[in-house]
Amino acid sequence: MAKIVGKELMDNFIKIIPYVNEIFTNDIWAGVVDKEKYIALTRAGTFDLPIEIGDPIKAGSGIHTAMKDKKTKIVNVPAEVWGFPFKVLGVPIYDENDDVIGGIAIVNTMEREEKINEIINQFSSAFQQVNSSVQDISAGAESLARVGQDLSQSAHSTIIDVKRTDQIIAMIQEIADQTKLLGLNAAIEAARVGEYGRGFSVVAEEIRRLSEQSNKSAKQVKEILSKISEAIQTINKQTQETSAVSEEQSSSTQEIAASMQELSAQLDTLHSFIAELLN
Repeated sequence: MAKIVGKELMDNFIKIIPYVNEIFTNDIWAGVVDKEKYIALTRAGTFDLPIEIGDPIKAGSGIHTAMKDKKTKIVNVPAEVWGFPFKVLGVPIYDENDDVIGGIAIVNTMEREEKINEIINQFSSAFQQVNSSVQDISAGAESLARVGQDLSQSAHSTIIDVKRTDQIIAMIQEIADQTKLLGLNAAIEAARVGEYGRGFSVVAEEIRRLSEQSNKSAKQVKEILSKISEAIQTINKQTQETSAVSEEQSSSTQEIAASMQELSAQLDTLHSFIAELLN
């Protein structure tokens, strides 16, 4: 910023200071000081500072610092000082010998900026919480998909084992049939020898009975294993469908998480941009 030099320019600022709120789009408080005190000021419409014409310049204030350092200063004043946050632009005024003879203080409230900043922080916090929840859901979906795949493999192995038992049952039925035939032949031979084969006939009948019972039990076991196999196949199908849905859900939640991270990054950028404006 170019230096403001000369008492005449300072007098001109005193003349136009009542009209600065007509010039600036923001509602501002402005004052002109000499080396010791305020000599002119205009008040803002939405906020005010407890300063009157004739009040001394407060040590450490924005305009005091600018005049002391002989440099234009922007100072952010927190709400703890006057009850609301504001920004002070302090511009020193020089004479022809480059000595400071006064200054201009322009004050602009930062309540709106801080409100925006607060909203951004709230959104950012909410996005981070949602992103964390989405990540948890995604991890859960991936875990469920893995469990589903393991169950599907176990079900497939069980179906193979059940099919192997079919071969064993078939063998049992074949042995039962052969045993039944053997018992029948033994009964015929016992009948042929008459009284001498009576004891052997009883044994032959018991062999036939056990053969029929074994055959019947084998059929029942086969029916039960068939139902188990069908149930396992149904479970396997449902597990595969669940696994597919879980994988799709995991993919979708990962996309949502990526979008949330992108939004969070954009909010961080906006936050930095506003911080630069405030500074």
